[in-house]
Amino acid sequence: MHDAVSQARFEQEIAAIPESTRNLRGWKIHGTTYPVFDVEFCAPESDDRPGLRLRMDFSGWNSSPPSIVLLRPSGERITQLLPPKNGGATGVFNQGPHPNAHSPFICMRGSREYHIHPSHTVDLWDNIKGTPEFNLGGIVTQIWRAWQKDRP
Repeated sequence: MHDAVSQARFEQEIAAIPESTRNLRGWKIHGTTYPVFDVEFCAPESDDRPGLRLRMDFSGWNSSPPSIVLLRPSGERITQLLPPKNGGATGVFNQGPHPNAHSPFICMRGSREYHIHPSHTVDLWDNIKGTPEFNLGGIVTQIWRAWQKDRP
């Protein structure tokens, strides 16, 4: 996809996430400069587990899904996930290491790491891209919901 078209779509989808939604969910935005969306899921004060930060690279959006890097709230790359909060994993937070990224990764339809993983190459991005569940806000929401359940 042409870079200018990709950037315009990225900016339109960022703008479509209401501030009220971000505040309600505890999302702290660290950056929205194309192609990077840097968002932190802040943990409630009553939770002893840290928040989670995602650096999402939307290069080529939406011909390609975003590449997602898991970070600590400080911005440091996560090299090992905590065990799931509730003992059961959603499967979204994969300890890995991913064959390309060599670190824990988001193993979910809609992430580049999922779609290029050898075990998921038949699950094509082209089959789901452009649907509300797999626009920028939809992907972030799915990851946030999984984090709410497990808080790795």
